[in-house]
Amino acid sequence: MSQHANQAAWLQARSHPLTVAAAPLTPPGPGELLIRNRAIALNPFDGIVQTLGGLVTPWVRYPAILGSDVAGEVVSVGPSVTRFQPGDRVLGLARGIDKLANRAAEGAFQNYVILRQEATTRMPDTMTFEQAAVLPLAVATAASGLFLDDQLGLQQPSAERVAPTGKTVLVWGGSTSVGSAAIQLAACAGYEVVTTASPRNFEYVRQLGASLAFDYNDVEVVAKLVSVLADREMAGALAIAANSGAQCIDVMSRCRGRRIVAMASSPLPIDDAPLTGQFLWKLTHLPRLAAGFAGLALRARLKGVATRPIWGTDLLKGPLGRAIFQDFLGPALAQGRVVPAPAPLVAGHALQDIPEALALLRRGVSASKVVVSI
Repeated sequence: MSQHANQAAWLQARSHPLTVAAAPLTPPGPGELLIRNRAIALNPFDGIVQTLGGLVTPWVRYPAILGSDVAGEVVSVGPSVTRFQPGDRVLGLARGIDKLANRAAEGAFQNYVILRQEATTRMPDTMTFEQAAVLPLAVATAASGLFLDDQLGLQQPSAERVAPTGKTVLVWGGSTSVGSAAIQLAACAGYEVVTTASPRNFEYVRQLGASLAFDYNDVEVVAKLVSVLADREMAGALAIAANSGAQCIDVMSRCRGRRIVAMASSPLPIDDAPLTGQFLWKLTHLPRLAAGFAGLALRARLKGVATRPIWGTDLLKGPLGRAIFQDFLGPALAQGRVVPAPAPLVAGHALQDIPEALALLRRGVSASKVVVSI
């Protein structure tokens, strides 16, 4: 590997700008692959860790390398890796800031990254790296919320067509990256999916597998959902968009079936914290955030609805990770049962472009995912 030189967009300390500099080229250990990154997708969580790492990821060791979504080519494999070989085109979930990994070699924002084979999937030949990069964290987060026993506990998806379960899942925020994955995964598991989105994205979420779509900005959206879902047996709800937990609780409290909401959302946005001078932001936002979570807990208890927070990498703690990334995702992509969604929005072609790409993401995108090619 001496012929390869590595660089990374480093986060030297909490609440610091990213700086591109040389990075070690780490050889793969048992069960690991060394990947030459070709595309990196960005997530709101990347910016949140950069600005609020002391609160949301206090375990992270600095200097750190952020990022979770990668697609690229296998350079070398470690001992016990049998599913992959050098030259394979893969997508994978990088775990650099995950509590169970917590090492810079596994962060996505670099030219060469270490992936673990249980979180890696071979790409179809017809798929671009930019398309593939939108999938890993979204699929992992959606799968954790939908299929883990301590979340919604749904039956797992299959790349083959399965008989309908006769049950319905509500996905709030269907045009987000996690929502796009959740709609497809739930449909592949045999569930009817009802979702929310802005009207301009109704056709988009229907193409992914949703049977019905409702405007989340409609002041009567909860009543309209209840009127449609009242005669269905609910399998649960997935709350993704910010401040969607309360609406999901209200809907599920008035439906029959499993009254449970898996949450990948917060009571108010937290991706707008400034990089420096955070005192005023924390002074105004943190009390509101704490009150919001307390209010959600009280609301759920009074209405008889269970809530569960989702952590996107929890599926990798047990067999679900292998079931999704090894057994399901590759065949489902090859057969077109799952498609890369939302569409990649390429915002740069080098590691140096990541800060501006993060700024673009913070300003907001719709039915697309910000990607940097490298």
